[in-house]
Amino acid sequence: MSHDVKLVQKEIIDLLKKPLGDVIRFDQVEKPKIIELRRATRKLITVGDTTTAKVISFNVVPDVSVVDGLEKRFVSTTSIPELKSMLSSLSGVKLTELSCRNKPGSISLEVISTLIRALVSHVPVLVRVIGEEDLAALPLIAYAPIDSRILYGQPSEGIVVVRVRKRIQEKAKHLMRRIGFNLEGV
Repeated sequence: MSHDVKLVQKEIIDLLKKPLGDVIRFDQVEKPKIIELRRATRKLITVGDTTTAKVISFNVVPDVSVVDGLEKRFVSTTSIPELKSMLSSLSGVKLTELSCRNKPGSISLEVISTLIRALVSHVPVLVRVIGEEDLAALPLIAYAPIDSRILYGQPSEGIVVVRVRKRIQEKAKHLMRRIGFNLEGV
């Protein structure tokens, strides 16, 4: 395995199975809540095809959307071209699309650098991960601007909302260092 790709240790994956923020149960994910999150945040970031599609269904455009075309390892019910089309029409601006590779159970330097590029964009960005985006929330929490909100799916529970604050960001950076990435100054 390349030094640019780090396999995430089982104990860290187990830690990440616990929500890193507040969980909105699937039956409570409603348009007013999502619109309020959009208003209250510096950057709204979605990770996962289902989470991204849900947010878009409320006519809310995330600043960064990270998708891989899969839901629980099966082809997503909403395709990446459909998500891209909906995002473009809602935002009214040319959507930037980036892609990167990331193997299941790992985090690659390529995915980290792509996510950082997406975070500094001034227009909505759709990041297509070829492989798996499940662990992308961790580098996003580590490097997103303070007061951003990161939404990702919690299987069988709902959507996790992480408000990026210094404490959670430091925790995410600590986990990134344990995985083998020391990206201070990013």
